[in-house]
Amino acid sequence: MPADRNALLGWARRWSVSPTASEAVHHRVEEGPAVPPFTTLPAAVRDELVTLPLAALAELRELTDVVPASRRRLAQLVPGRAPTAPWSVLDAVDQAVCVADVRSADSPLVYVNPAFTRTTGYRESDVLGRNCRFLHAGLDVPGADAELAALGSSGGEVAAAVQRIRELLAAGASGEVVLVNRRADGRLFVNELSLSPVLGADGAPVHYVAVQRDVTPLAVARRARAQLAEELDETARAVQASLVPASLPVVPGYELAAGYSPATRADGGRGAVSGDFYDVFPGAGGRESSWFATIGDVSGRGPRAAAATSALRWALRGAATTRSSPAALLTAVAAAVHEALDDRFATLAVVALPPLPAAGAADAAAGAPPAPVRLALAGHPQPVLLPASGAPRLVGVPGTLVGPFAEVEVVEVEVALAPGDQLLLYTDGAVEAFDPRGAPLGEEGLLEVLAALPEAGRRGPGAPARTAAAVGAAVARHVDGGAVDDLTLLVVART
Repeated sequence: MPADRNALLGWARRWSVSPTASEAVHHRVEEGPAVPPFTTLPAAVRDELVTLPLAALAELRELTDVVPASRRRLAQLVPGRAPTAPWSVLDAVDQAVCVADVRSADSPLVYVNPAFTRTTGYRESDVLGRNCRFLHAGLDVPGADAELAALGSSGGEVAAAVQRIRELLAAGASGEVVLVNRRADGRLFVNELSLSPVLGADGAPVHYVAVQRDVTPLAVARRARAQLAEELDETARAVQASLVPASLPVVPGYELAAGYSPATRADGGRGAVSGDFYDVFPGAGGRESSWFATIGDVSGRGPRAAAATSALRWALRGAATTRSSPAALLTAVAAAVHEALDDRFATLAVVALPPLPAAGAADAAAGAPPAPVRLALAGHPQPVLLPASGAPRLVGVPGTLVGPFAEVEVVEVEVALAPGDQLLLYTDGAVEAFDPRGAPLGEEGLLEVLAALPEAGRRGPGAPARTAAAVGAAVARHVDGGAVDDLTLLVVART
């Protein structure tokens, strides 16, 4: 039965088929068997047809569905094959395609193209009349996890993908699913499956067309990247841990606490290793002399920043063996690391803690005199003096950054630290934490957080740790789930 020319032209308009292609199809139908593939069509026309949506090809099938007896007899030689084999227009498609008859019992396959055989290793005669579940047989159970691990999958993932396919079929919907399948020779491959229903006259699916793409190389590459990212993350944690002391020392007359939170992205992932560090170590006279508490931040992220940070930390310790004042320490370190920092810069804060006897509650109640703590800053944010009673305030003079210049100008100041007072040192992650509107917490916000701490909680054992925890919690509230920079805190309390 020749195709209706007007109907064919209407089809061409609906699907934006070129007049050349529609005329070629009509001519081919008029001169002989009309069942695809249209092997005698010009190559350009065939190329245009195979790029059409499956719905367009299904409509073309209805318009040109004339099956010669020779074709019908050939189709009957293959059990389960659709009598008209209209889907063979897809023989020219490079990607694997199979078609299932969803109105027949167990939804058997009625067509597979040559690319399906190339991809899966199954011949047409092996699969027609069977449900396609043989492709994932035995892979959707926990016992398959070991075999699937090389492709970054598991039995649970395959089972979930199979359930997703069932849901799409039940809803008569289109969708994409990725799952691991098994080839005829037993090898596994990752199948990116695109499912599309072909509707009958009643509006319900008659067939489902599955276009399959072997994405195994991509899956393997993704798994390799994931493994590399995991290894780099472990390395970053190890490097970061090496930039700070494993534990804080016991310094007579003082209580210390530190806090470090690595940067996180908005998606919750960790940022690269940072240049934040802190340290506490004795001065030139050993443990009976002044102690130095230091905190710093090297610009940039990653291995180079970590290497520069490590060099800076140990340069501080080395310089402390011959220098007793924070200003002298910063001046010496700036000259020593100027070239080593290359194009990077660093901010540093150094506090010299004078030796004190271990004081108890009775000493504090008796009104022990304030400890003359000395402080110098090299471009670092000003620390906060949090008194045992009263309003917190910024202390210190920022000074010159370390790195750009071999000589720096730093100002050393004395801070009176009375019993119960705390000195909070921090990196810029505390004040440069941004809320969803882009407003930073800032120094004023930090002072407000500290001023809100109950005075009873500012004193006694554990007070520095409580202060550090309060600042960390305030930063987390401020960013409200957004990205967070590295946050490093060092709290020194006079006992």
